[in-house]
Amino acid sequence: MAELVRLRDDGTYTIPLFASNRTQLEKETHRGVLGELVSRFGPVRDPGTDFTQRHKDIAAALQAVLQTCQLHVLRHFRRETGIENLCMAGGVALNCSVNGLIHRSRLFKRIFVQPAAGDDGSALGAALYVQRLHDPAFTPRRMTAPLWGPEFHRDEIQNALSAREDCVVEPAKSFASLCKQTAERLARGEIIGWFQGRMEYGPRALGNRSILADPRDPTMRDRINARVKKREGFRPFAPIVTKESANTHFEIMEGEEDIFAHMLLVTQVRPGFREKLPAITHVDGSARVQTVSRENYPRLWELLRAFEDIAGLPVLLNTSLNVRGQPIVCTPDEALDTFLFAGLDLLVLGDFLVTCKAGDVGESARRATVERIRIGVG
Repeated sequence: MAELVRLRDDGTYTIPLFASNRTQLEKETHRGVLGELVSRFGPVRDPGTDFTQRHKDIAAALQAVLQTCQLHVLRHFRRETGIENLCMAGGVALNCSVNGLIHRSRLFKRIFVQPAAGDDGSALGAALYVQRLHDPAFTPRRMTAPLWGPEFHRDEIQNALSAREDCVVEPAKSFASLCKQTAERLARGEIIGWFQGRMEYGPRALGNRSILADPRDPTMRDRINARVKKREGFRPFAPIVTKESANTHFEIMEGEEDIFAHMLLVTQVRPGFREKLPAITHVDGSARVQTVSRENYPRLWELLRAFEDIAGLPVLLNTSLNVRGQPIVCTPDEALDTFLFAGLDLLVLGDFLVTCKAGDVGESARRATVERIRIGVG
């Protein structure tokens, strides 16, 4: 794999393999490159087939070369510029393992990764550019919680619920009681949809459009994969933790909690908690942590504290509220469809606790929901 990249003395690198794309079609589809990769590493793995040791070795080698390239670039320009702060965007900046390595290298005093670091972040860059053109004195602020998507108020949620005959709805007496009931059900092993406030901007579900579960359950990862995600079994799920407790459970230095606020860096679970948190601890002891502050995520923070009162740990498993092949849900209707389709135990929709109605009506409605999602309606 390392033979495919040439590191240059000026801090850049080249990938001669791209010369394999000779025709316009090959340049548009990378067909030439893909052919060379097959000849070098063997045939493509068909989706759904087993991973062999060869596949694992190829993936590990690619990750190692990627990390080598990143550090080559960063070391050079850190030395040339003397700049002590690093800001990253682009699709590779979503590689949490590389980001964690850069952080641990201590090449920079501070690191910031744009939460929507992929192509979707181009919209933000364009908006900031135009703002500066119209207002040269404009000074952007550091991002906190990128909760800039649509928000649905209580009456809109009620309208969505009133149109359903397949759900049982319980309004919470207070938000404290909602958190307590949700935490109790999480501690009993239930898998819960959590829909609150504005939708997140970027590819990560940061706690407003999430599926939550108990990280202490060693069967939880397999259960969620079987019922909801249907993805490769080796892929770990991420933990969320209160900002105040982050350095107790994870190898996060005091004062650096905000670096992990967007679920974009991998760090280690502290050895004393690895057996206590099996559902979110990867085979190498790592985790893609998101720290949750009371200021930026007040509702999620309250839920974590309620779970701590019951389970003794302010940590939950967090994954996006969607099923395989579907984007993260946006609207209350989408949340209800996904809740029924995935067979979740509970949906917390704003201030309402939603469960599936038992019996023929509920089963008929579930079948209709499956069909609606299959054809892309709603």
